[in-house]
Amino acid sequence: MSAQAAERAPTEEDYFAHVPVVLTASRLDQPLNEAPGAITVIDRHTIRLSGARTLVEVMRLVPGYLAGGWNGANPLASYHIPIDDYGTRNLVLIDGRSVYATSYLGDTHRGMMDVMLEDIERIEVLRGANSAAYGANAMFGVINIITRHSADTVGGELSVSTGDNGIRDRRARIGVGDETASFRLSIGEQRDSGYLNAYDDRRLGQVNLRADFQPTMFDEVMVAMGVSYLDAGEGFSPTDDGNPFHTIRTRDAYWMAEWRRQLNDTDEIKVSANYMEDRKWDYATSPAVNKDDELPYAPGELALWDYNSVGRRASLELQGTFSLTAGLRALLGLGHQGEQARSRGLYDSQKWVSVRESRAFGALEWRASPQWLVNAGLFAGQHSEAGTYHSPRLMVSWLALPGHTFRAGVTESERTPNLYEYFGSTRIFTSTGRLYDTETAATGNVKPESLKSKELGYTGRFPAQNLTLDLRVYDEDMHDYIRKSRGDYINRTDLNLVGAEYQIRWRPWVSTEFWLNQSFSRLKWDWPSYERNDERRPPEHTTLIGWFQRLPWEVQLSVIHERLGGMTFRDNRDWMPFSHRTDVRLAYPFRIGTSKAEAAFTVQSVEGDRPFFLVRRNFELTRKSFLTLRVEM
Repeated sequence: MSAQAAERAPTEEDYFAHVPVVLTASRLDQPLNEAPGAITVIDRHTIRLSGARTLVEVMRLVPGYLAGGWNGANPLASYHIPIDDYGTRNLVLIDGRSVYATSYLGDTHRGMMDVMLEDIERIEVLRGANSAAYGANAMFGVINIITRHSADTVGGELSVSTGDNGIRDRRARIGVGDETASFRLSIGEQRDSGYLNAYDDRRLGQVNLRADFQPTMFDEVMVAMGVSYLDAGEGFSPTDDGNPFHTIRTRDAYWMAEWRRQLNDTDEIKVSANYMEDRKWDYATSPAVNKDDELPYAPGELALWDYNSVGRRASLELQGTFSLTAGLRALLGLGHQGEQARSRGLYDSQKWVSVRESRAFGALEWRASPQWLVNAGLFAGQHSEAGTYHSPRLMVSWLALPGHTFRAGVTESERTPNLYEYFGSTRIFTSTGRLYDTETAATGNVKPESLKSKELGYTGRFPAQNLTLDLRVYDEDMHDYIRKSRGDYINRTDLNLVGAEYQIRWRPWVSTEFWLNQSFSRLKWDWPSYERNDERRPPEHTTLIGWFQRLPWEVQLSVIHERLGGMTFRDNRDWMPFSHRTDVRLAYPFRIGTSKAEAAFTVQSVEGDRPFFLVRRNFELTRKSFLTLRVEM
């Protein structure tokens, strides 16, 4: 079996038959019960059953993840703490390519829109810090999206969805080739009306191309490129001073290439390169508001809110995996990446601002005995602004009995400030050229954030009951949390987060599967006002129950029920009380000639509308229902 084929082999069906092999924890391929961290695996079959339209909705199936977004056009998934609106501290990979955008605050939520759910083979989510493997942005987990090999998607597929809340989705895919050379082109568009009472209509267009080659029995090459366009409503009112109604347009384009050579049965080398450009057109005007200590503005004078920007990111990486002895494996890697951005509005200059980073990383897996396994990892970076930093990890696993593994370990992570936190200089002018406001004047004196995470874990498999259990208990201390104060980014405070989470998957019968996820956490800020005002307070408890049932005539029923304790994405002025949400999907497969087809009806948030995110502005997550027709040729 080729390395690429091995990488895409595990499926949800296999999950109960054998231990899946995962890559996300250490970059080494490891059985899930031997990986140095808690990992949730979601395959394409489960993604379809969930009825999700966005990747953020899929992330609700992962213990500890919260689905949010400051409006409906900008969905965001965060692990444990909704600590920022852009996903800066959560690494998102698509086929190994980081989707971290550079032009503003280290955005990942837009990059999560680059991939179409139908193109995903599986998602591996490491719940917890993983800078020891991936560096600065993997502070609060890693979402590793692995798309389908193009040889597995030969043929065509068409799908269309229509429903209330403005839902109008359509997608087409065509694939050609065989195992030696294959290609896939996917084109899609999504439309919806976002939250209730919010100006956030969304139109997302996507074009993705993937090509796979196997020139020799030892070599594999993968090339991918794509572009996504987003038109998103933004603003609080037509004349809001700071965020008037307007439309933000973005374009994210990328290309990547990866070459693998299998040296022998256990060793391989991999070279990868990728490039991403993110552009944003964000410009609005509003009436200039007179202030008591300034000369009055002229009648009709406007404040010009100009946040147009462009960012670029390039990365080159070499890594090798080697079996040193019968019980010792190692991974070594080197990389270099550069980031740059340009924006008159955000950086008060037409010149590029930039940072560079050289990196070295490694992992060591030592099987000290059949029952004891030690995983060690280290990531070292040389950053042009932050200097040298390093992130180590040590995890010890005890394979007490077949199918039962206990682990304990500690991980240290760092997040280097992004370009805007270093160089941001945002001044708002009026239509007559007067200075209206100074939003940001960064001095660049900010230091990296750091996180120390201690965890205990257990992975259990009970074949007689067709049941799996994954438990994680953690204590995390974050230092030098970065926050803007009086226009400058500073290291404001520390925080502590303790908690426990688990996931159970149980298949009592061939046609029935149940999921149960629960998460319990407690957040404490060192800064008194943050603690008093419930700054970015996560729910103390969350529960998700999933029921996936195959009915007669191959009809598939899915019911997902989620319960969230009281929480806020901002502070106590936007407090969201305890809430619950139920999604129901009913799908009927059939044939049109020789083509497979499926008709599905999905209702999200059956209970109806509920306050969400900006409660002060009466934002509500509304009930949605839509019909999807899919045909595979």
